Amino acid sequence: MRQLIIGYLLGTGIEADALSAAMAPVETWWTIFAVALIFGFGPLFAERRGSRAYRVASVLWPVTQLSAIATVVFVLLARPIVVAFAPGLDEQATVLGTRLLQVFSLSLTGISASFVCSSFLFSRRKFLIPSLQHATVNLATILGALALYKYWGVYAFAVGYLAGVWLQLAVNYLCARPLMTRQTGDGGRLSVRRIVAAPGPILAQALAIEANIAVTRAYASTFGLGMTAAFEFGFKLLRVPAALLVVPLSQSLLPELAGHPDTGSHYREPLRMTVRATWLLAALTAVALIAIVIVRQPLVAFLFERGKFGESSTSAVALILLTYAPAMFGRVIADFLARLLFAMDKMRMPAVSAVVAVVINLVICVLLPSTWPELIGLGGMLGFFLGAFLLVRYVGELHRNA
Repeated sequence: MRQLIIGYLLGTGIEADALSAAMAPVETWWTIFAVALIFGFGPLFAERRGSRAYRVASVLWPVTQLSAIATVVFVLLARPIVVAFAPGLDEQATVLGTRLLQVFSLSLTGISASFVCSSFLFSRRKFLIPSLQHATVNLATILGALALYKYWGVYAFAVGYLAGVWLQLAVNYLCARPLMTRQTGDGGRLSVRRIVAAPGPILAQALAIEANIAVTRAYASTFGLGMTAAFEFGFKLLRVPAALLVVPLSQSLLPELAGHPDTGSHYREPLRMTVRATWLLAALTAVALIAIVIVRQPLVAFLFERGKFGESSTSAVALILLTYAPAMFGRVIADFLARLLFAMDKMRMPAVSAVVAVVINLVICVLLPSTWPELIGLGGMLGFFLGAFLLVRYVGELHRNA
């Protein structure tokens, strides 16, 4: 729905390119903290194996410090960040994207603190409120755009986004606060340095996954006006299966895997659950992505072709769907297995597979000339497929040896 409103008001022109480039680093931060905090600190909140759990405040304060530092960096270095995420933008779009990023960066602290509360709530099997985080932010972005676009133009999207982030933080904190008072353990105090180091492999994996997307987005931007926005439309549409499958499956399995007793063949049951869930996820994702590719042109036209979103925009987004769908399949499998392995304290292989995937994508995008838009997703496909293969093989070996 958010992309529908962006398409209606902006199409795939200069403002849409600038908005995509400005939102990309903030959403990268969002995804990294979602994975790192929920799957890095969720188990530490779970009071398993007789160890003392961390209190929410012990994590919340250093995370807030880290995100405040990041906000300053984003504001001061907004232009080079936008250029890094979309090097193909012209000067007008780059300037607009820089200003938009400076506004969006004010959400970083709210995003980070909200995910600390979400991580704690997930560890207590409270799923509903934290699972609404995307919906809250998207709804606020939509309402802000519809209400304020006439007066503030594209900046209305940023204002609505900020409102949604801070509203969700307030709701998450209010829901988590009664449970915080009943925490029995205190795992000690955490510094900013330990916050970064403790879930180090998780941060590395999440950063590499998002860097992989950023590489493809940057490569797409070199194909001219509108391609940055077109990639964002196509990518968001292809993420629907991930949003409907990966997040609910992985986060609902998290407390089961993280809380499993560390005795004897303690990984046998978690690995059995992981293998079965992966087969189910692969089948459902393949069906969904194949369906999207088959009906891509009429689907994009039906969803977005109104307002400033014309036939040329439809063709560009349909092309992205065709070229990037295979890469998305590999990403879904790799991301899902990584999350479950993190919950079982298997940290190294998910990070290695994600780094391998982004290196392959980067090399291919650097070597390929900006001539054949049909190959925009080639590097991502090969990278994510190899990353997924490494994780599937690793899980298979663990399962056989359990």
